[in-house]
Amino acid sequence: METLYLKYRPKKFGDLIWQDHVKRLFANAISSGEISHSYLFSGPRGTGKTSTARILAKSLNCEKPIDGYEPCNECESCKVIDSGKSMDVVEMDAASNRGIDEIRAIRDRVAYLPIESKYKVYIIDEVHMLTKEAFNALLKTLEEPPKHTIFILATTEIQKVPDTVVSRCQVVEFRRIPVEFIKDHLVKICKMENMKFETEALEHIAKKSMGALRDAIGLLEEIARFSAGNVTLKDTLFVLGEVPIETVEEYVSSLSSGNAESLLRLMETIEENGIDPMNFAQETLEFVTSKLPDPVIAKIGKFVSDLIQRLKFEEKQFDTFKVLSVFEALNDKGEILPERSVLKVPKAEKAVSVKTDVDRLIDWYAKEGDMSVFACLAMSIVKDFGDRILVISKIPLHHELLKEKSKTIEMDFKRITSRDVKFVSAYSEIPIENIEPEIRESLVRTLSISGGKLLKEGGGEIV
Repeated sequence: METLYLKYRPKKFGDLIWQDHVKRLFANAISSGEISHSYLFSGPRGTGKTSTARILAKSLNCEKPIDGYEPCNECESCKVIDSGKSMDVVEMDAASNRGIDEIRAIRDRVAYLPIESKYKVYIIDEVHMLTKEAFNALLKTLEEPPKHTIFILATTEIQKVPDTVVSRCQVVEFRRIPVEFIKDHLVKICKMENMKFETEALEHIAKKSMGALRDAIGLLEEIARFSAGNVTLKDTLFVLGEVPIETVEEYVSSLSSGNAESLLRLMETIEENGIDPMNFAQETLEFVTSKLPDPVIAKIGKFVSDLIQRLKFEEKQFDTFKVLSVFEALNDKGEILPERSVLKVPKAEKAVSVKTDVDRLIDWYAKEGDMSVFACLAMSIVKDFGDRILVISKIPLHHELLKEKSKTIEMDFKRITSRDVKFVSAYSEIPIENIEPEIRESLVRTLSISGGKLLKEGGGEIV
């Protein structure tokens, strides 16, 4: 039995979901004959990169293209490429063929004319997995490929592809597919497969796929087989190891009322039923977020919820409860947000409020910028040393995110304040205000120069 993903895999540009910019790009390029000889498809997994590469290969070699760019899928060339038997369309998975020998073999073959097609097309998936030597071997070929050869590189992690390779390719960005579009596509598949379904179940599947249509179709097939073709929300939650909303509501209620007995019983139920703690944490965050009256805080909560799912989706290890501490910080002492800046103007007889450059930066992020940066800055200690801005985070995740985005923050700061500064991120598990006054200032200045982590007493590094 053919799997649903392969059965409903896009066969022409018009079948691609959401990637309208990609359709338009290739429709114009193919119709006008202005084809690049090296493409780099970048984006999350399951969004259509490899499928588009195959469609492009068919379109370029189609004997009777529709509207000048769509493959007909009926000619011999299209059928051979679809079957994976074309001698002129070569697919290689760089995850398992990452060495210099494989790239040299391609380099030696590109000089030969296509056997049965107009173009030779080389599709290298997960190209970021190639070794440094393999990339070097590929460079010259990418720079000056023969006219009859097209290279299509695909990656989920473009930051790992050397700049020298990126500069030789036309980069095409693929985007995560919105939940509504994935859900609508799942509805069509269910109807064509004569499956019974609950709309809430398909929406939940779409949400859990995090913008990856391939993953959504895979989940649908798994749940449909489990439920004998009747896709219900109850079965969906069970297969995904998630908890019913009633349990989440009871958990939040018990937590807010301090009912330890109820909490203990709920934790035992979750453990006995094999529910994924990360899924439970995300469902709880989403529920709490939906009840928050302040739209800004709700937006932060949504960001944290999405972050949990995305980190799980990308199989990265982290401490869920450190992420959940965002809500603990937001509600600390009943305040909506912690103090935004340690730089204050002394109060006169009449209160005077003067915004510092740091305040202006954080205000901009709150209104127009990256909400993840705003959340991290708002819950950290920020000091302005003139030529550098120091941010001391209490949560490791905040420190890592700010460190990763430091260059972007520096550019935003310059644009807003007209000042050139170096942005330095540091992390301290020990609250700065709890450190002895006589060493606090020198410690903070040291952190402002080098950043890094404040070690526990005894020298053990915080992880």
